[in-house]
Amino acid sequence: MTQTTNGYQPTPLQPGVWTPLATPFDASEEIDYASWKTHVLRIASAGSGLVIMGTNGEAIHLSAPERFQLVSTARQHLASSGLSSTQIIAGTGVGSVKETISNCVDAAKAGADAAIVILPGYFAGGLGKDRFAIKQFFTRVADASPIPVMVYNFPACVGGIDLDSDLIIDVAQHPNICGAKLTCANVGKGGRIAAAISRPNFHVWSGFADIIVPASTAGFTGVIAGSGNIIPRTLVELYTLTKQAADEKSWDKLQKAQQLQKVVSHADWVLFKAGIPGTKCALDRWYYEYGVCRMPLQPASKEVRQMLEVELKDAMQLERQLEERDGVTTAKA
Repeated sequence: MTQTTNGYQPTPLQPGVWTPLATPFDASEEIDYASWKTHVLRIASAGSGLVIMGTNGEAIHLSAPERFQLVSTARQHLASSGLSSTQIIAGTGVGSVKETISNCVDAAKAGADAAIVILPGYFAGGLGKDRFAIKQFFTRVADASPIPVMVYNFPACVGGIDLDSDLIIDVAQHPNICGAKLTCANVGKGGRIAAAISRPNFHVWSGFADIIVPASTAGFTGVIAGSGNIIPRTLVELYTLTKQAADEKSWDKLQKAQQLQKVVSHADWVLFKAGIPGTKCALDRWYYEYGVCRMPLQPASKEVRQMLEVELKDAMQLERQLEERDGVTTAKA
């Protein structure tokens, strides 16, 4: 059984909505742990699982000690806030198998339930042509990781390498591979993987919230979406409604889910275009100060700020309604 620094024991990942948390940095580009705790608590209280050090969390900009501290701080704060059952997935993928394994060990010690591993992109020109090397990367990490490993397919961040369903299914034969996150928005690919790997606690998740409804019908069991930083309750509401529609074979609930999907799809696209700086800008605008990005990422432009103000109006209105329903008050109108 994995030993953690805080007594937490990892549990198998649950289906549902997961948010890849943005990492707050102060004006000196140091991690703002007070803002981190505030953000962790708000997202977890909305019913979302937490992904720490994903793409949205600027994982590429973090040192190994910072990675450990972010997970450890989140785990301790969840426990002290009565949310100890909230699960954490830690981003651990870096340039080498050796360091990725080291990050998995640290994540387990800090209190993560699983690791999410992205393929290295620096040598994409050679690695992308070598299916054996790709499989070896994931399987060697899975061999040594003390917590389950999720394969993270995000072509835009790894030099265009797009893992196909055959390769992911092959990798997923490893018993310590617990799923795949597809930020390639390929519903058919996810459906093939879900159909091929039927063991308990294996998940296929989308990296975008704009396909929650169609992806769920194809066998996906959840989503990891950056828009969850801003509208977590809306995403949870959509996922729950979609699951109820399927379980109850309810046409009425499916229609409601489809209407809600339209709002979510628009907001998800707006936040995708706004990028990580735009997400932090939206947090500043509607919730709490969340600082800057680490360079070379730049602050959100005036045009992005204006886009957020106009284009997120409907989604934010809905999020506020859900907060009111749940008895939650936000810092900013």
